[in-house]
Amino acid sequence: MNFIKRLTFFSAGFMIGMLFLMFFLSGKKTSCNYMPNSRVKNDILKKNISFSNLKNKSDSLVILNSISNGDIIFSKSNTTKQKCKEYYFENNSKINEIWLRINNCKDKAIISDYSIKKIN
Repeated sequence: MNFIKRLTFFSAGFMIGMLFLMFFLSGKKTSCNYMPNSRVKNDILKKNISFSNLKNKSDSLVILNSISNGDIIFSKSNTTKQKCKEYYFENNSKINEIWLRINNCKDKAIISDYSIKKIN
């Protein structure tokens, strides 16, 4: 079998496979989070997030934004807890320096402590 026929069969199979995946995965909210940062962020953002000591209501949007855009510092986090794992987030932007401590339980995520510093 020459190269052109092999390429044609490969392309046909590839296209059938792509159509199959598009048909079955079109309505689902699927994502490919392989890195630990992405997996934890995705897990926290799927759950109901509650604030244990919210100082200002406008801080809630800043906090949710820093969860999605921030970095998890695993060296400061306590992931060995059985009931609720504790994660430490940092987000340094041009406007604010933010750190969060989030308890990630099975059914909800609780923001236990946070700090927002404005940069001049």
